[in-house]
Amino acid sequence: MIETLSSDVIMEIDLYKAIPIGVSSIAIIISIATIFFTRQNLKRQLRLSKLEEILEILLFLESHYQGLFMLFKDTEHKVEFPKNQQESSKYLNDLTKYKESFIKLFDYQTLINKVSRLNVLTKAYLPNKKNLKNKSLTIADVYFAMFSYVNFDGKLSNKQAYTIIPKPPEMKFLIAEMVDQIIFEMKLGYKNIGDRDYYKYYKNHFQKDLSNATLLVKKKLEQERSTSGNSL
Repeated sequence: MIETLSSDVIMEIDLYKAIPIGVSSIAIIISIATIFFTRQNLKRQLRLSKLEEILEILLFLESHYQGLFMLFKDTEHKVEFPKNQQESSKYLNDLTKYKESFIKLFDYQTLINKVSRLNVLTKAYLPNKKNLKNKSLTIADVYFAMFSYVNFDGKLSNKQAYTIIPKPPEMKFLIAEMVDQIIFEMKLGYKNIGDRDYYKYYKNHFQKDLSNATLLVKKKLEQERSTSGNSL
């Protein structure tokens, strides 16, 4: 009988010892899991911010591409076909003025900063699914080659390496496609909509939304005046 009681007591003591050990083990596991998921979340947040920055740079470059393309073609024409320039003085004067205004808006150092940053972010944070990484790196290189060619008045040896110069609509469509791919990578936003959708909305719905917004504000103000009057 005494031996049975002793064994029961020992089992209870062992159980009491095991409980805190088990609780401690669970707490350690939870802590490890928390640290793991926190690190994963921080890495995800970091990547999201970098993808957003890539989007900003691509859209910035696209917004200046029309002007750069025109300057590139004019510089190319001036350098490679000088004999065809019959109105050389007026033509060169207009080209110089336009180039000065463009460079003032978008200077060489800004371009280097944007393109260098795009290269670094692309290599570190973009996958190459559907050539997304290749597209981004190529756009950076082509843009830099074009701008350098314009900035140095055609005195650039590496221009021959970039014989495919996208037309503005082509560049616009390519970047729009890339924006959709990057948004998909972010797994947060929704697919981008095209300029035609903006314009269709502007033509058919914008005035209606303006009127509705104005009406809502007027109703809110009337309600506030009515409430204020009743309280008096």
